[in-house]
Amino acid sequence: MLVVDDHPMVRTTLAEALSEEDGVTVVGECEDGSQVVEAVTRLRPDVVLMDFSMPGMNGLAALQALRAAELEPPVVMLTAEGSIEPPTVAAAGGDGLLPKTARADALVHCLRTVVVGCDCCPYCV
Repeated sequence: MLVVDDHPMVRTTLAEALSEEDGVTVVGECEDGSQVVEAVTRLRPDVVLMDFSMPGMNGLAALQALRAAELEPPVVMLTAEGSIEPPTVAAAGGDGLLPKTARADALVHCLRTVVVGCDCCPYCV
């Protein structure tokens, strides 16, 4: 898994918490959307967990750049804002959209779900 968030504490906390889950390995972290294509190319994560709102290149633009580069790991977007809707994420090639207020178990369930290709998660798009 690749964790992408511009806030160091959020990024580190997510990476540490997810690393404690059985079968989950965090292979890298990015602090900006502009780093995502290179990181996915180099690290080949099974899934990308990415913040929507980041300075520079936001999560949606990074998702579009991944798909334009024909890189296809599932991408789950996190948002603290109500300004992005599931159809927007889906149209860009994303697989899930979770509010940052979601419980940790819901996040883990969504990440596991998009990796296996099931749309049985309420946050899948």
